Amino acid sequence: MTEKSLTKDGTDNTIPLDIAKKMTAAFRKSQTTDTGTYTEAAWFPSGQIAQLAEKVKSFDGDGVRVYFARYTQEIIDEINKLEYGDKIPANYVDMNTILFVVTKVINGVPKTDYFTDKVGHENGHHHEGNHPVCDPPLPTDPDNRAKLCPETCDGKSPLMQD
Repeated sequence: MTEKSLTKDGTDNTIPLDIAKKMTAAFRKSQTTDTGTYTEAAWFPSGQIAQLAEKVKSFDGDGVRVYFARYTQEIIDEINKLEYGDKIPANYVDMNTILFVVTKVINGVPKTDYFTDKVGHENGHHHEGNHPVCDPPLPTDPDNRAKLCPETCDGKSPLMQD
């Protein structure tokens, strides 16, 4: 299997909150149907993991929440219109993925998802004529854009053996 280079080292591979919501909804919907593509694993480059760890530290986070999500054609099209980050291959349609969200103690509640601009993302805080997604990304947007297996995997992991 030939590995497709998406673009860079995985840094700046966040997903705007409004797209992330669509992705998690698509995953939940897929769990009640018989259709879809089987995703075995997701791989993230070390640069992206280091960047995520730095985000947790810089925002005084208490950890990272991992959300299960799913790519649809509409979601892939929206992500690939963004001027930053890696592009999502077309063959990822209906494949599951994950999103990383920084958590922190907010109002005394630990492990709370931390976003710096919930109002801007959720309520259409954009100038007319612009793409409906914030560009550049907010520093707390969920991290995503892994290379997915079976597209990219070593095939020898004991976790992928029957």
